[in-house]
Amino acid sequence: MNKNAVPDYIVDRTWHDMALDVGVEAVGEGYLAAGTALLGETRKDPELRAQRVEALGRAAVGRSDAIAALLTEETADAAAADLLLWLGRTVIEEAWRIRGDGWADSVSPDRFKLFHANLLNARDPLLAAAELKPEDPVPWEALQWMALGLELGRDAKDSIWREIGKRVPTLFPAHWGRLQILSEKWGGSHEEMFAFARSSVEAAPHGHPLTAMLPLAHAEYLLCERQPLLERRFSRAYVRFSVAHYDSGTVRELQAASDKWENGMLPHPRDLEAHHLFGAILADCGDDERARRHLAGVGDRVHGVPWEYMGGGSAGQEFHGTLERLRLA
Repeated sequence: MNKNAVPDYIVDRTWHDMALDVGVEAVGEGYLAAGTALLGETRKDPELRAQRVEALGRAAVGRSDAIAALLTEETADAAAADLLLWLGRTVIEEAWRIRGDGWADSVSPDRFKLFHANLLNARDPLLAAAELKPEDPVPWEALQWMALGLELGRDAKDSIWREIGKRVPTLFPAHWGRLQILSEKWGGSHEEMFAFARSSVEAAPHGHPLTAMLPLAHAEYLLCERQPLLERRFSRAYVRFSVAHYDSGTVRELQAASDKWENGMLPHPRDLEAHHLFGAILADCGDDERARRHLAGVGDRVHGVPWEYMGGGSAGQEFHGTLERLRLA
């Protein structure tokens, strides 16, 4: 292989779940029974349930009508809750696919109208899933992304957040969504976003990857700061050093958050995501030792965030460049 070539990394399948890998492929080919079976296994595990329904929703884009057709009057409540949750999440993924990943000013008014119209269709199935399984936080976690896309008022977003907190106050993807809601790019502020990230670190049990909300906040901040420079085609090195904001206190805070997770770390469905967040940001601020600890074991699974935020290349290119600098490649 060319020494400058980037390996074929697997992007945004950041999990240690072989069954989910198989299920995602099967659902993508139209075998929806694989998805229903996978969700049926998660009814007592909200973290696994949230991860699987997110992945299966993306795999099922374009098949929401087929999922809806699986619901009949004879469907048992538990199975109906699974299907309604999957339907709502798939509709959300379909809507965001219409919008695209660009900044708001790159989306045409017509595409925004179509995006909003489709996104609103997720509301009823998700609320129905929540009614059938009242203890489940995952329908509410999905509703955060609907609320974000529809640009609902803060009161509505706060209400959804409270519903999640009543059920599982440490749900990792719910905190990720909440941080987005509070970020500057979605109408919040850097100050509020960082306050939330720090409170998440404080509330996280020792050994829980929720402490990764702090490096996620730094990634979101750096995206806002670096994007204008990247769009003006400055070199990556210039971008890195021109917006450096890691003072000694910031670095110590990141190190403490990393250590709180690493000391007593327990297996968690979002481990790989958290390792990428910590590894990227700790490498960016110069703590190569901790960055190596986080990135040494992630293998070929790459999470788009934060690597897509770190420079002008793809997630795989940015990740591989950091591995090379850390002598892990």
